[in-house]
Amino acid sequence: MKKWNFTEDKTKILDAYYEELQAGNYDDIKRKYRDPATVYAFKVLDGDMLTSRSIKLAAFRHIQDLRRQNEDPDFKYIYDLNQCRLIVKFASLCPEPSTNKPLPLDLWQLAILCQVVGWRNRNNPDLARFTDIIISVARTNGKTYLSNILIAYYYLVYVNKKFNQDLGYVATTETQAKKGWRYITSTFNLLRNSPAFKRLFKNRVIVNTKTQITDNHENSLNQLTQGSQMFDAYHFNVCVIDEAASDKISVEIVRDNKDTISSGMTQTHGQIIQISTAYPDSNSYMYGDEKMNFAAMEQDYDRALDDHLCLVWQQDSADEVNQPDTWIKSNPLMDLNKVKYETMKSSLLSNRDSLMKKGQLSEFENKNLNIWLQARVDSYLPLKAINGAVSKNPPVNIEGRDVYIGLDISHASDDTAVAFVFPYHDNSDGNDKFYVKQHSFVPLAHSQGNIGIKSGKDGIDYAAAEKLGYADIMRRGRGYISDTAVYKYLRDFVDEHNLNVKYVCYDPWDKSNMVQYIVQKSDWNMLEVRQMPSQLDSPTRFFREQLDIGNIIIDDDPILQYSMKNAILKSTVAGVKIDKALQTSKIDCMDAIIDCFYIAQGQIAGLSTNLKTDNKNPLANMSSDEQDDWLNDFIKINDTNF
Repeated sequence: MKKWNFTEDKTKILDAYYEELQAGNYDDIKRKYRDPATVYAFKVLDGDMLTSRSIKLAAFRHIQDLRRQNEDPDFKYIYDLNQCRLIVKFASLCPEPSTNKPLPLDLWQLAILCQVVGWRNRNNPDLARFTDIIISVARTNGKTYLSNILIAYYYLVYVNKKFNQDLGYVATTETQAKKGWRYITSTFNLLRNSPAFKRLFKNRVIVNTKTQITDNHENSLNQLTQGSQMFDAYHFNVCVIDEAASDKISVEIVRDNKDTISSGMTQTHGQIIQISTAYPDSNSYMYGDEKMNFAAMEQDYDRALDDHLCLVWQQDSADEVNQPDTWIKSNPLMDLNKVKYETMKSSLLSNRDSLMKKGQLSEFENKNLNIWLQARVDSYLPLKAINGAVSKNPPVNIEGRDVYIGLDISHASDDTAVAFVFPYHDNSDGNDKFYVKQHSFVPLAHSQGNIGIKSGKDGIDYAAAEKLGYADIMRRGRGYISDTAVYKYLRDFVDEHNLNVKYVCYDPWDKSNMVQYIVQKSDWNMLEVRQMPSQLDSPTRFFREQLDIGNIIIDDDPILQYSMKNAILKSTVAGVKIDKALQTSKIDCMDAIIDCFYIAQGQIAGLSTNLKTDNKNPLANMSSDEQDDWLNDFIKINDTNF
């Protein structure tokens, strides 16, 4: 099979599909597989369905995997049409509590059920392929009904004739759990009285309680909450996490809960099914999972995350908020029939216009278009701009280049961050730009020497970041950050790339020995940047402006992106500066970057940044405060609208 990689060319998916189609590589697939998931995948790729890029990726992966069953001897999975028939038949019998009867499911909904249940392990077909599943769609598109069908199917059909099986329904809070559980128990009560399942309920003596459904085989379906963190005792066969992206519980707790659930599935080879709409906080654990899955699907040739399934119906851009005909991308239920389409479109238009008048359009984009946003009123940087700045590869060769270095030195449990800002000219569009990198030093002294505890507190997978080269974890010296280690990293990095250090920018109020250590060991120019709005206002505005217009390029660095998303804007009469909403929110590397731009912003303005130049430089012989006043007057960007 040809190896496809969509990482760089975002539009290549359909080109790849048509090339494979014209080569006849899907002829056998089309003849053999007429199940909903496969039919839907072909309709998506043939252009019969208007969908987002994320669904096109999933569709291409599905039909490629159908080929792999026969063409790739190392492919470990099979697609079982009998399993598909079983779940589709069950869904047709499963009532929706508010109507007391089964509702017709659209093709995309049946496709979800078939993918979740139909893909099996080749060596042990009793085991499902996908152990980690994400299903995300806009509000009021039938998520609850789908999750109920899956829960009821697994309890009544999949574990039938099995013993001591744990199944879970997890909501965020107690209130949400009670509402969702009421829906589940109503479904079970309706099934109990249906001719198809009456005998099964009687033979297994299935009993509903306020928090549990049990039978005489000791199989239990349990109502749980994220807040309880009570997952250690369970070995789930299936665990449905409702509203998995919710921001009502901290990302650290959600991560710990999911890790605990996953570890309990080691023997059962169970499935975690996360069902949700996007939420405002893009630091959500589920948002990170989605990005990870998209990256894996983009590299179709590489079989990473082969046991993950990610189906996300969303808009491709927030710009589509003014294109109602595209809203079917995030609201696929509109495709059920013409009446449903017109009804939902009218309701969505009314909701959009109402929220727009209230100045709350982001709420519509988030919940009704399933778009992740940086929706805090005081957020410093928009999520779209952050994502747009990420480059898989460096935009320039940094060898021998000028560089501005920023230092944010740790206090207590904080990281020490080193920022590098490389000005360069982009010949492709004629713009002056900045390539921004960071490296963090992560202390363990206040985390019991345990990187897991530190990662949990901060919401960052430091071990993964270290493997990618964006961090050093301080495992020696009782977990404290060593000035020597930081300087050695800086010195080695500068020497390795033959960099011309313009300035090392730092906070003069810092009481550590780091600055003196650098002064004694190097000949680099040091520049004080006081951490006050009067001095930080100009570089803070400048960085955001340059990010918005596409002149800031960053690595695909999880620490830097997390720091950019965590930064909020704090305004005073003296100007603005960045801050963090919570003590545990990490913005260390953003502080270091803003320090760099205190002087690096002069590159765009055409201002020489050599503060040591003699008579020709108006900043010569000025104090730090005088230099600050001059720069703020010279670079007229203080009226940038935040």
